[in-house]
Amino acid sequence: MCFDESGHELLAFGDKYKNKLEGRNVTVAETGFKESPFYSFILGIQRKELSEPECLSNRLLKHSGSFYARLKKLDESGIALSVGAWVDEERETICLARDAFSPVPLYYLHIPGKFAFFSTNLSSIVNSDLIRKKYLELDVFHILAHLDLRIERSLSRSSGTFFSNIKTVPPGHMVELGPTTVTIQRYVSFDPSKWKSLKTADEAGEALFGVFRQSVNHCSLGNEGKPFASHLSGGLDSSSVSSMLRFINPHATIHTIHNKSKYPDADESAYARAVAEKINSVHHEVFQSEEDLNLIRLQTSLSAQPLGSRLSPALLSTMLLYARDLGSKVLLNGSGGDSIVGSGMEVFLHAFRTRNWPLLNQLLSKRVPFFTPTIFEGWETFSYDRKDFLVKQFYYYNRITRAGRSPLTLAKTYFELARNVDLSHSFMLKRGLKNLLNRRNKPNVNGQVTLGNDELLELNDSESTFSYAQSLRGDLDPLQYGALFDDVFNPMVSWSAENMFDLGNHYGISSRSPMKTKALFELCMSIPDLIKFGEGRGREHFRMAMKELLPPEVYNRTSKATLSSQYGQDMTLRLWNQAKESIMDSTVLWDFVDRKKLLHEVEILNNPNISYDQKTKTWQHLTRVVTLSSWLDWLSANK
Repeated sequence: MCFDESGHELLAFGDKYKNKLEGRNVTVAETGFKESPFYSFILGIQRKELSEPECLSNRLLKHSGSFYARLKKLDESGIALSVGAWVDEERETICLARDAFSPVPLYYLHIPGKFAFFSTNLSSIVNSDLIRKKYLELDVFHILAHLDLRIERSLSRSSGTFFSNIKTVPPGHMVELGPTTVTIQRYVSFDPSKWKSLKTADEAGEALFGVFRQSVNHCSLGNEGKPFASHLSGGLDSSSVSSMLRFINPHATIHTIHNKSKYPDADESAYARAVAEKINSVHHEVFQSEEDLNLIRLQTSLSAQPLGSRLSPALLSTMLLYARDLGSKVLLNGSGGDSIVGSGMEVFLHAFRTRNWPLLNQLLSKRVPFFTPTIFEGWETFSYDRKDFLVKQFYYYNRITRAGRSPLTLAKTYFELARNVDLSHSFMLKRGLKNLLNRRNKPNVNGQVTLGNDELLELNDSESTFSYAQSLRGDLDPLQYGALFDDVFNPMVSWSAENMFDLGNHYGISSRSPMKTKALFELCMSIPDLIKFGEGRGREHFRMAMKELLPPEVYNRTSKATLSSQYGQDMTLRLWNQAKESIMDSTVLWDFVDRKKLLHEVEILNNPNISYDQKTKTWQHLTRVVTLSSWLDWLSANK
C-alpha cells in the first residue's frame, strides 16, 4: 500500500506487486506518507506472525479489538476518519472504511478467490493493465441512472460506479472483503438527543456558534502559513464561513472570492461586498471560465467517471485556480448548509399532517412579512390583511394540488381544508382557471425524466438496492428524519464532493466544506423546527449564532439567487455549442442515449418563448449527456 507525496492517495496492490495479484498472500508497502492535519488515515496490517498489528496512522488508535470495533470507538469519541484500511493476513480479509462526511472516495474491485484492489483514486484502478484487460466492464444501469432525473434511480445505485466490478465504500460504512464474500456494515451513528437540553433560539445559537467555530477552524488546518481563501457567494452559509474564518484569525490575510454574474437576476455581489467590508478581507470578483467542455474533459480524466454536475462545473476550476494563484493551500466554501443546518420550513408540512389547524394558521401569518411572491402584482402596496389572506390561500391551493393525481384525493383534501380553515372558494376557482390558461398559452414542454434508450430501460437490474442514506439513519424515526437523511446523503452530493477532491489534488489546493461535519449535523437535527422557523424568516438558529459577525444585509436576508435565469441558460447553451459536434458524431453515445429525446431537449433549450424555470430539467439533461459523452470519449482514447 502506498500514499502519494501529498498524502491524498491510497493505493493497494499496484504495479510493483502485479505478480502477486492472483495469489491470496497479501503484500503491502508504505512509501512517501505525509501527515495531514485535516485528512485522517488509518492503515493497519495484522500479520500472522505478530500479535499486535502494524499501524500507520495520523490518528491515535487507543483501543484494541477488530477494525470495526476501533471504528466505532473513533466515531463515539468524535474523531472523523477520512478513509481507512485494515489488512488481516490470518483471516484473509481487507476492511475498508470511510467517514460519513468525508470528501475522500474509496473504491474497490473484488474478484472472489483471486484478488482485491482498492484506491482513493478511481483512475488508478481503471488504468491498471490487469484490470483493463480482464475486469473492466461498463455498468449499464449506472449509466441509465446518470441519464435519469428521478432521485430514486440514483439512490438505488448508491454503492456502485460506472464500472460493474468497481464499487465505492459508502460514507459512514465499513466494507469487509473476504476471499469469496463482501459485507457492508454501518459504523457511524447519529444521536440528536445529545442536545435535547436546548430549549430556546438563544441557547441553540450559542451551541451552534461553538460547534461551527470548531468546524471552520479544523477546515482551515494545513494552510502552512499561506493566506486564507474563502468562496463567498453572498448567501448566509458562505458568508458565515468567511466571517467565522475572520473571527478565528483576526490578523491573517483572507481572500474572499466571489463569482460575479453578468446578469442582474443572478447578481449577489452587493451581499458579498458587504461581508468583505465587515471582515476586512481582500475581495475579488471573478467571472467564471467559459472553457466549459475543456474543463469537463479535464475533470473526467481525473475522476475516471462522468461528472455529477447539474450545470457546467467550470466554476469549481475557476475558484480553485484563482485561490491557488493567490498563494492559498485551502479554499473554504459554504456547501451543504441548506440541508445540514436546515431552515425550519418543515413546520408547515408537520402542522398539516397532524391536522393542527390553529398552528398552521399561526405559522402562515408569521410568514407574511417575509413572503416575496412574483405572482401577485402590486404586492408591496397591499395592506397586511390582504397579504395575510393571499399567503394563506396560496398555501392552501398548493397543498391541494400536491395532494396527488387522483381526483378523489384532490377533492378529499379540498373539503377537509374547507371544513377547518378559512378557505376562499373564489380564490381557488380563479387560481385554478388562471393556471389552466397559462399552461395552454405557454409552449408545450413535455417533461422527460430520462434520455436513456427505451430498449435499455426495459432491462431488469438484478443488483439488490442499497441506500446508504437509509442505512445511516439507523433506528431514527423515518417520518421525522427520512427526508433529511435522503437530502444530506444524496449520492449526487457525495459524488460532487469527490469530483472536487480529485480536482483539488490536481491543482494542489484543498476545497473544504465546514458545514459538512457530524457534530454540526447532530446539533441541527436536535433543534426543533419551530425554533429554526423563528418569527417566519427561517434559519433562526443559525442567524442567532452569527448575529454579531454578519452584516445586517446578510443576517436579515431571506432571498436567494436562482440558477433558473439567463445565467443558467447561457451556460448550458455555451456548453452545448462547444460539445454538439463531438456528441452528434459519436459512435458510442447512441448505445445509451435516445437521439430523438436529446434533440427534443435541444429544441427546448433554443426556444426563447419557454421560461427559464421550465428549462432547468433541460439544462440538467444536456449537461449529463455532455459529461457522459466526454467520459466515453476518454475511455475510447485510453484503451
